[in-house]
Amino acid sequence: MGRIQKRTFKEQRYNPLGTSTIQGAATTVQSKEEVPALIKKLGSSDANDRVWAAASASNLLVSDDPSTRRLLLANNVVSALIERLSDSVPEVVVQVTGALHNIAAIDQGAAEEISRRNIYAAIQNLIPRLAKSIDDIIKQKDEKKQINGDERKLVFLTTDNLISILWVLCETVPSSLRQINDMALSPFLVSFFSVADKLPSSLVQTAGQFLFTLTDDNFHAKRALLSHPSAVGILMNAAHIKQSDISLSADDLAIIRILAGGILANVKPTALSMLEKQYKHNSDGIPADVIKPWDDLSKALLQVISQFIEFDVHVAAIQAASSIKTNIGLRAESVSNGAESIANGSDNEIALGQLSSRISYVQMALELAANIFTDEGASDADAAVGENIKDKNLRDEEEPVSSDDDNNDGNSDGNDENDDDADYSDIVDEEEDVEDKDNTGFDQDDMDDVLADEDTIAKKADEAVQNSILGVFINSIIPSLQRLAEPTKMTTLATALNECSVLVNGDGDSGSSSLVASVVEDFAALNERALGCFNNFLLVIEESIKSWFLLHKNSVDHWWRFLIAIAEHIFGVDAAPEELSKLDQRLRFSVLEPAFGCMWTLARGVGGSVPVTPEHIKGFIHICGTAPNVEIRAKIVGVLGNIARRQPGHIEENQHIGLYLLEQVISKPLLAFSGSSGNSMTDDDDDDISVEPIVEAMDMLFDIYSDMAFDYDEPVFVRGDFLNKLRQLYIPMRKLAKTIDRRRNKELRDRSDLVVQNLRAFIEYKASERKI
Repeated sequence: MGRIQKRTFKEQRYNPLGTSTIQGAATTVQSKEEVPALIKKLGSSDANDRVWAAASASNLLVSDDPSTRRLLLANNVVSALIERLSDSVPEVVVQVTGALHNIAAIDQGAAEEISRRNIYAAIQNLIPRLAKSIDDIIKQKDEKKQINGDERKLVFLTTDNLISILWVLCETVPSSLRQINDMALSPFLVSFFSVADKLPSSLVQTAGQFLFTLTDDNFHAKRALLSHPSAVGILMNAAHIKQSDISLSADDLAIIRILAGGILANVKPTALSMLEKQYKHNSDGIPADVIKPWDDLSKALLQVISQFIEFDVHVAAIQAASSIKTNIGLRAESVSNGAESIANGSDNEIALGQLSSRISYVQMALELAANIFTDEGASDADAAVGENIKDKNLRDEEEPVSSDDDNNDGNSDGNDENDDDADYSDIVDEEEDVEDKDNTGFDQDDMDDVLADEDTIAKKADEAVQNSILGVFINSIIPSLQRLAEPTKMTTLATALNECSVLVNGDGDSGSSSLVASVVEDFAALNERALGCFNNFLLVIEESIKSWFLLHKNSVDHWWRFLIAIAEHIFGVDAAPEELSKLDQRLRFSVLEPAFGCMWTLARGVGGSVPVTPEHIKGFIHICGTAPNVEIRAKIVGVLGNIARRQPGHIEENQHIGLYLLEQVISKPLLAFSGSSGNSMTDDDDDDISVEPIVEAMDMLFDIYSDMAFDYDEPVFVRGDFLNKLRQLYIPMRKLAKTIDRRRNKELRDRSDLVVQNLRAFIEYKASERKI
């Protein structure tokens, strides 16, 4: 639950270097002795040897042979490459930066070593030279002078690679952030946005993505950017620039606008805080012309995002499969002619790289939309509800006080504290009675009045929502989320391998299956991000305007059926071959987890009243039993628990779910743990006994069977002897809670302790309810 997480790893590009492989550069090594010789050539006096060695290192570091990579790293290739960053020959530098970026992007250990070897000083020395070269190129272009195309290309590629190296280190090596902050890169990175149409779009986008990552949850970087006198103005202009004002494609322009807006969104809270301090002595606060650009930013961003994410995943999947099949055919033809592989940078690989890049940008746009909505949509929702509740309270205050209230005030014994406690208890009881529609002690006329008021408040809040960030999100973003979340033929490995005619077992081509797997990861990640963004929306609505679900019950039912279809597709297709089984499972559940998160929120929002069938319930239970992590099992338990609360007329489904939660999710692992000889719990134990699902299932049982008046309570809870079974689980649950290390997992320990307290109280309550 909660906000989706930022991406934390820069994916390898299909042609990471961005330049064609040097003719004759090594792609394999035949013996260990070749590696030291190759690294020695990096220091050769012959520039051609240095270029060849750097290109060879780049190829070998990203080859499918991990032993060669380890051999290169063991022979200090990282140090040798960093040393060559100061090379006077641009062709050497571009190959070296490409090699360093490649290995940092795919190997966490290598990224950490690059950071330890202090690459920052070498890059810091290069940046002024590159900045001057870029400035000269732009000026020369303005003056229509003849420019050496190859020289420009080398400058741009080297700059792109250097920024990419820092970006990877920023995302994968936490300790690198201090050194990167000290480099004071904001002026350099922001400057790309002011001349976006005079530079390669890929370079501007790389600089923007790095700055977006750098300013996320990094106060030092935010302050550094805001202290740059023209940074905000440049980014504001870029965020609002129109197609008619710049010679870029619609997609490139949208990406630049999204990146500029995303960076501004990152620094917005800090910027507003600084403005408040600046104008604290101004009686009118921050001037309207100063605050307006910040106020308008979010809506403008959501509008451009909504257009950019109109992306047909099914057409993209067909195109990806076609490129892979063509690539496989070319590779087979090349091998049959005696070559080891086809040349890098083929049209099909370029097409796949462009598709991967587009998908990653759509994911980033969704992340940004989710963050904007979570940060500002919640405030809008709270304001919409607050205004309407305020109106209702004002109306209530105008109503005359009843004689009973007057009598109660007159009979006070002077103990104000006790009176306050009594009044508070009455309020709590009254609220519980309103929620309990079966409470026979509540007058039906009063109930109708309360429901009418709540319905009025909900409708007015809904109207207010339409004119807010929520309204923009609902009308502009939500429709695309469903399209982006739809599984395609490239969403699961089994269907993708079949679509691309790739065999894995027997005579299969491992290179082809790896290519298919990388594309499937892109599509699965897009499905996952779209569902995560959708759940952010649902969580904000649940927190602020829960009645919205009931007002839009038809939409809830539609989304529920859609999510069920996703689960059936993802979990129902054949498994991938054994060689890819681990990856296959990880990718399937990476999509299923946010799908069940959405189901859980929907089910909570409508009190379990979703269009579920007995077959769905059996499917949930089956997936819960096979899910690889506790997070998804806890979500499924939450879904099942809310479905079990439906009444009247769902006794059989309640019994099915209740028995499963009590016997399989709670009793089986708890009793096994209680019978073990260990007195402490490791991380592995935590996974084995599924602590979070146990806690969630306990909480759900408390809610499901909280009242003997529920139609399923007597036939399921009483006849099923649930109370005695829970009594037997009290000691094991208490034992389990005490073994959770509070320092390592405070939230889970606190929740577990609370469950123990509530379990004891629940047992006492249910025993007294029927005097059992």
